[in-house]
Amino acid sequence: MAKRSLIGRIFGIKKKSTKVDVKELKKRLEDNPKDLKAILKLGDYYSTKRKKNKAIEYYQTAARICIEDGFVNKGIAIVKKIATLDQKNPEIYRQLADLYLRQNLFGEATIQLQKALELDPDNAEIKETLEKLTGTSDDQRAIIDSLRADREVQIASQTETEEIIREAKEQIRKQISNEDVVEHYDLGVAYMEMELYESAIEEFGITLNSPEFFEDSIRLIYECFFSMDRIQDAIEYFKALLERPNISPLQKGVIRFHIGMAYEDSLETNKAIEIYEDLLNTGYPKPDVLIQRIDRLKHTASFDDLA
Repeated sequence: MAKRSLIGRIFGIKKKSTKVDVKELKKRLEDNPKDLKAILKLGDYYSTKRKKNKAIEYYQTAARICIEDGFVNKGIAIVKKIATLDQKNPEIYRQLADLYLRQNLFGEATIQLQKALELDPDNAEIKETLEKLTGTSDDQRAIIDSLRADREVQIASQTETEEIIREAKEQIRKQISNEDVVEHYDLGVAYMEMELYESAIEEFGITLNSPEFFEDSIRLIYECFFSMDRIQDAIEYFKALLERPNISPLQKGVIRFHIGMAYEDSLETNKAIEIYEDLLNTGYPKPDVLIQRIDRLKHTASFDDLA
């Protein structure tokens, strides 16, 4: 769990207007079955009305549309909404795991599979997949177990949250220096598993200084912001990185690509296209990825223009 000062930002529920014209939204869907905003508004509406099954139905439809159109990260965010409504359904966590695997986010996939296994302990398929994904070293596992123990204590004694987290971090930091890149990377992954995303970002902020870990660190930093539903903060973070004097042109391309992803995931389609096209014109080393994203965005109904 995160520090108390961060709980509101990480777990707080945003207020949503209950003034929804259901008939009008359903009429919009008759005219355009892929009207994502209408689908999500209906899902939110039924969720506030405690009609869980109806809300899940709309959320699943929205997630399917996003995934089919290539917006996997947005699909993940919507399936996470479903998980909050249907916390005892192992299939939801398996669905999340599959989506994370498509994004090569093996640590996040492992977390979701562990949740699924807790709900369905006799599922051989989940066990087998977990065994394939779990290649954690003894040292890293010790760190994770230590953090998990701290988390359990924190749950039992909420008033000691900040002190527990601070002491755990201090104890681990005493054992590693900024030059121990692998250890910082493993620690960042461990913090992600514990949902300590702020701490994970700190660790990946160290490892991105190593060329070998730069791209993975940027990707995981974005995943942390994404998991906290703080995509705009991710954009500001990456823009600040672009101002560093020691960032190479290739690294700037990686950062700008993730800014494009952030705009894409926040449904600012035109801004995403602008960045991808600029990267394409300036020789980004993965042109096929850019072309696919640009084509998909241009041929999918523009989310920004949906009323």
